[in-house]
Amino acid sequence: MERLPHPAAVWMANLLVPGSGLVLLGRVLAGTVLALLWAAAAAGLLVGLLVWPDAMDPGPVVSLGVLTGILYGTGQVLTFARGRAVRRRASDASPDAAFLEVLAATLQGRTDEAEAACKALLRQDPDDVEATLHLGVLAARSGRRAAAERYLRRARFLDDAGRWDFRIQRELA
Repeated sequence: MERLPHPAAVWMANLLVPGSGLVLLGRVLAGTVLALLWAAAAAGLLVGLLVWPDAMDPGPVVSLGVLTGILYGTGQVLTFARGRAVRRRASDASPDAAFLEVLAATLQGRTDEAEAACKALLRQDPDDVEATLHLGVLAARSGRRAAAERYLRRARFLDDAGRWDFRIQRELA
């Protein structure tokens, strides 16, 4: 994955112009549109307050102020949410490395160690489909049919995309 900008740089850019933090995080179109809308609303507000204060009624000035505040808040919230999602996805490599160790332990016949590692992964993320599915397979291989069915049904419930559906059906058969 490409190198992410420092969170302080994203935060500072977004403080100056809402939406610019989104551009730094890869959402170019959404960030640009939000920045342009905010700039237009802020310019209208400044014109109404500083350039022609007597020419504008208080109603449009208040409306522009509210719109500017909403756009500013939206920019902050969207950038925060996008930054969290990008950083979470970047840090998701560590469970993959741990799961590779689980697979290696299984292939080497160390099923107790693999089962303990899967349960540790599930303590970190209870919705981990791969770890749940692997626990079901390990339970089926060791003859614990009830536990295997419980894990496999849980894996089927967690598998939104249907990626593991064939394997789950095969193990349940």
